[in-house]
Amino acid sequence: MAKVQAVWAIDIGQVALKALKVVPGETPDSLTVEAAVRIPYQDDKILSQPDAEPDELVRMALIEFIEKHDPKGSRIAIGVPGQKGLIKFIKLPPVEKKRIPDIVQFEAKQQIPFPLNEVVWDYQQLASDDDDMGDDDDEMAFTMAEVGLFAMKREEINKALFPLRRLGLEPDIVQMTPIAIYNFANHELIQGRGEKGPIVVLDMGADKTELVITDGNRIWQRNVPIGGNHFTRALTKELKMVFAKAEATKKNAAASPDMKAVFTAMKGVFKDFATEIQRSIGFYKSVNKGSQIKKIFGVGNGFKLPGLTEFLKQELDLPVQAVNEFGGLSGEGVADPEFAENVASFALPYGLAVQAFDPLSVKTSLLPPDIKQARLIRKKKPLVLAASLLFMMGFTALFLGNVKAWSKVNNSEFKSAVEKAKSVAAKGASLQSEFDTAKGAFEAEKTRGEGLIVSNDEKLMWPQLLQTINAYLPDPVTEKKLNVNNPADQLRLAKLAVHIDQIRPAFRNDLAVDWYDTLDTVNPSAKSTMHPYDTKEGNTPSGEGWVIQIVGHHYNPYPGRVKNEDNMGPLGYIRNDILKRLQGAGPRRFGLSHAVLVWMTEDKEWTTEKAVSTNSLSSNAIPLIPAVGPVSGGGEGGEGGMGGGMPGMMGGQGGRMMGGGDMMGGGGMPGMMEGGMRGGMMGGMMGGMMGGMGAEAKAKEKMDYLTRTDFMIQMVWKPISEENPPKPMEEIQTALVEASKDANIAPPKEMDFVSKSLEQSKIRAQMYQRFGNATPKAAEGGEETPAKQQ
Repeated sequence: MAKVQAVWAIDIGQVALKALKVVPGETPDSLTVEAAVRIPYQDDKILSQPDAEPDELVRMALIEFIEKHDPKGSRIAIGVPGQKGLIKFIKLPPVEKKRIPDIVQFEAKQQIPFPLNEVVWDYQQLASDDDDMGDDDDEMAFTMAEVGLFAMKREEINKALFPLRRLGLEPDIVQMTPIAIYNFANHELIQGRGEKGPIVVLDMGADKTELVITDGNRIWQRNVPIGGNHFTRALTKELKMVFAKAEATKKNAAASPDMKAVFTAMKGVFKDFATEIQRSIGFYKSVNKGSQIKKIFGVGNGFKLPGLTEFLKQELDLPVQAVNEFGGLSGEGVADPEFAENVASFALPYGLAVQAFDPLSVKTSLLPPDIKQARLIRKKKPLVLAASLLFMMGFTALFLGNVKAWSKVNNSEFKSAVEKAKSVAAKGASLQSEFDTAKGAFEAEKTRGEGLIVSNDEKLMWPQLLQTINAYLPDPVTEKKLNVNNPADQLRLAKLAVHIDQIRPAFRNDLAVDWYDTLDTVNPSAKSTMHPYDTKEGNTPSGEGWVIQIVGHHYNPYPGRVKNEDNMGPLGYIRNDILKRLQGAGPRRFGLSHAVLVWMTEDKEWTTEKAVSTNSLSSNAIPLIPAVGPVSGGGEGGEGGMGGGMPGMMGGQGGRMMGGGDMMGGGGMPGMMEGGMRGGMMGGMMGGMMGGMGAEAKAKEKMDYLTRTDFMIQMVWKPISEENPPKPMEEIQTALVEASKDANIAPPKEMDFVSKSLEQSKIRAQMYQRFGNATPKAAEGGEETPAKQQ
């Protein structure tokens, strides 16, 4: 029987290089470790230390590994960081089994946010429903399968493999670390120890912790940004220690002469770590209804920290166990003292080795196709050379026979026939040239036609735009730590909520002439609300692009006698808490810039009755600009902003980004009503059915008024592309800060701004009335005006 090829499973960690040489064990459920290796980096450095040179440290460790344990003749498996990859689990519709690869290919194009030629991806069918409609071996049978989709950018994989490849090592298996941890958990804990139900595995490294939840069939994973070094840094900060001394103190905390001070210094990190684990488990339960976590297992040397297991057990109210031995491994390597002392840190190499031999493991690999192809060519090169030699021998024999035959026909009798054949060939070449010319013209027209069709990539831009806008709007639930179910928080939620009524795009061939230069005619104070960087010479918009119009409202009141950061007032809240976010570096990285307030109205007597009568929309006409063509300049001749909505985005009225989740679902607030804001606020409820002016005046005194502010913000959007790449975040932030220092712009006067906005609303309403439609719904772009329909 042929000897099974061994596998070297390698983990290039932050603190040391760890590797296991593994072959199948005596039983199907066991693996034999022929060698276990742990090589700390030079001078006990950590790759993430400021003075470390990661590439050189890894190279020296690999050289030592190769010199002591020649891996030639063995397969190599290596783990790559999971936080740089994409892991998706997709439930497929009922399809024929033979069509699963095609469906997965389609899903990959939808789920992976990069062109497929820029990534390496793979998939594996994880589970299928028990009611498969047909034989398992029948490709025509239908199945409802769940597949795992795994992808990573090609450049990230090449970067991870570079240390090995420059030393002549080529991996056979490339797996993301969360999936390797799953393979470890499935083989060692679920199959080996018989653990039932969903379990949590925490692999604590130096700078992060991989969290994997699995029941053996399905996988849920998350990267927790807390690792062993965070405890060390807490000691350096609180106890004023150097890093090396803090690391030693952490490892021997239980024996420290001032144990109380040590644990007090690390208490905050303990709390943060437990909170992150609790949040992850809570989210898992919310998407897997009825699931109950049975147990938590800790691996990685971080779980050697005294008191960590007991603290998590107390905080999470779940059994927590540090894994200190591997029942599924045997052999000489397991008896190595280095392995025994650091057994918990070998979970990742263990999982990589399991993939090579366990048929129940996840078998996907992110090995780049060019490496596979080069290896296949090298493997077949001897066969190709032998075949080439045989071919040349046969060709030589054939050539010698043809020379003899050629000598018989190479005379004057055949020259005329040859000339005639050449003439026919020349005519054929001429016809081929004409055909190629016609074909080129056809292809040019085809390319022109394809340019008029909106591609799938362009459609995907619009959901990403909405996501970006939603991410930079105020979120009082998260930012102020308010509870939507706490009645005491409802008033603050009402003040700080922002309601987005619609988002309308308008394309302009010349943003300078058709938009920026017209802002002064729309509202003379508008440009004073722009960021100073956007109005500097050379930074004003130009060329073609989109104008994104954001229409919304809020209920932030004027400041009272007692100063309160929640009460900034109508204009103050827009400038300080809405506009400032949209003018920051984040939106600019997505291509959004020149955010400006162009229209704002106030209603200081807003009530529930008004909200019902206007469907919670503004009672004033909104001066939206049309979807295409230049701005009219604000006169009667201009069209109402009746654009048809962006491709890939909903038409008509946009949903609210807060409260209900009609657009992006960004932190809805149950119980917050558009008209009255607070659940129990009854604006304008009359005390009884009393007639006469006296009763009306009495009822008016009991009305609970709100100050409602409607606004419209416009932004320039030039989508990011290879031709228009984003600037680095630090460069943008620096430029914004410098521009703010040099700026000397007086803030707009609120009453003047509102007055000019009301003038624009009045002009727009008159225009709609002139064309036979003066309803607020039409004014806000919900329907086409008769002029637009013509």
